[in-house]
Amino acid sequence: MSRPNDRQETFRPLRDKTVSNVLRHLFVTKFGYENKVLFADAMIERILETLDAFMKPASMLKPGQLLWMAVANDGHKHLWKHMRDIPQVPVILDLVTDDDLRALAKGESYVSVRRRRHARILDQALAQGGVLAQSDLAAITVIHHVQISKDILHLRKSEGRILPYRGSVQDVGGTFTHKVEVIRLLEAGYLEPEICRLLSIPHSLRAVENYVQTYKNVMKLLGRGFAPYEVSAILHVSERLVWAYIEIIREHHPDIIARNPYLQEI
Repeated sequence: MSRPNDRQETFRPLRDKTVSNVLRHLFVTKFGYENKVLFADAMIERILETLDAFMKPASMLKPGQLLWMAVANDGHKHLWKHMRDIPQVPVILDLVTDDDLRALAKGESYVSVRRRRHARILDQALAQGGVLAQSDLAAITVIHHVQISKDILHLRKSEGRILPYRGSVQDVGGTFTHKVEVIRLLEAGYLEPEICRLLSIPHSLRAVENYVQTYKNVMKLLGRGFAPYEVSAILHVSERLVWAYIEIIREHHPDIIARNPYLQEI
């Protein structure tokens, strides 16, 4: 083995002055990894990769943009979990754009620009692999969450568009608009693979098939004379969803409604 020269002896130790080695020392001396150095190295590498992903340099942000944390849109609902236990991804959002400023300068209403901004922010998060809750929008825009809900409802009614917030994408909370959308497309004669492509918010074939099966089960139980609250309990779905399906069944399968004694006076 060749002996290190003067420069190597002078500068090689400086190369070990790294964050990785600082963490390695902590793992070995403070957290009991003295006999598991390989595991410590693997964990440190993953930690640094995570930090690198979440700490974007300022040069990546344009004026009017912000870095925010979104729940990962990984195909899971993550129900009944604390936010600290849910996977998250960093997303860069356009809070103020030149189009916003141009519209405001031309006299467009603040409400209209605000609603368009809500839609843009939610779309951008989804495109980067994340989903934002209405509470995220409330914090980002400093607008009460009730007003956020009203804005989202207005866009759905005026434009027929379901915005991709967490409740609609991951099926959490009281949101079930996309489920109704699936069933209305089904009753219009579309097959499940076609419905996946037609939905305003992308859904997997498995998710669509599950919604369709739940709808068919609701019809079956109502046809056998069960009350809506009983159908809700049997299928473990909300009674609000059952009633939403009842309205569709009333339109397309009135014979089922006619056979159910609980629905005759409604």
